[in-house]
Amino acid sequence: MLDEAVRLLLTLQNPDGGWGAVLGKRSNTEMTGLAVLALQSLGNNSVASAPLQKGIKWLIGRQNGDGSWPINEYAKGPSWATAIAIIALASAPEYRARVVKAGQWALEQEGGKPGILAQLINFVTRQKKVVRLNQDLIGWPWTTGNFSWVEPTSYFMIAVKKLKADLPASTLQQRVEQAELMLYDRMCDGGGWNSGNSEVYDEQLWPYPDTTALALIATQERRQRQENQVSLHTLGEMVKSVDSGLALSWATICYSLYERDGAWLKKSIEQRFVKTKFLGEVKPLALAILALADGAGHFRV
Repeated sequence: MLDEAVRLLLTLQNPDGGWGAVLGKRSNTEMTGLAVLALQSLGNNSVASAPLQKGIKWLIGRQNGDGSWPINEYAKGPSWATAIAIIALASAPEYRARVVKAGQWALEQEGGKPGILAQLINFVTRQKKVVRLNQDLIGWPWTTGNFSWVEPTSYFMIAVKKLKADLPASTLQQRVEQAELMLYDRMCDGGGWNSGNSEVYDEQLWPYPDTTALALIATQERRQRQENQVSLHTLGEMVKSVDSGLALSWATICYSLYERDGAWLKKSIEQRFVKTKFLGEVKPLALAILALADGAGHFRV
């Protein structure tokens, strides 16, 4: 199955060297970064070598002057996808200066807080608490200056931790510790993570398996914490009844980093691929290759 998945991923590469969400869609940083990671996980694969170099060239050619990456070449502003590009290029010494510059940019980015007017309206009008979270805990947003969310925070945590030898130690530690506190504050009752919050209008939200796996990967050094262990158990229960290639692949990568047996998850990925070929979508395909080719090391910090 792995060879077939790789061949399919290669057919989805655009002439410019990047990848879009599906065949024929405009190349973007997220998909190209994940595809590059997938091909890197294959080692010295002669078939993948040239497409891999074209993908790396696409990433290098789209980096902004401030170190960030846009989501694509038509949206020039900085984006959360910078974290994916950092992770994809972090292992190559020849691109170290580029990714360090991106890491320095990332350390300067913070999720925003509700404005004074919004806070006043919530205070005056609320019957129930709108959300349950500590708004003083700051992670990373999807776009510059917006609210902190679990997924971009997790991606950036992984990215900057991979550059810890080259970033200012005190600033890095402060940002990572704040982001970790934010993630634990957002954890759902019973373990796991939703995309943004654990409760809205006094109603508890449910966790998502892919978001949970990503948050666990971002906090992998805290694997012995009760929150991580509870969430790891929750993840395992969720993926028993999930047929999403995206969720199964993230869970497999998470299990590998937590030194758990993920053979049954890999089998589920293979079964799902046989049935659907992941509908030709680049993201689940690239993550499945990473999971099956033991590419979890790209996310180890």
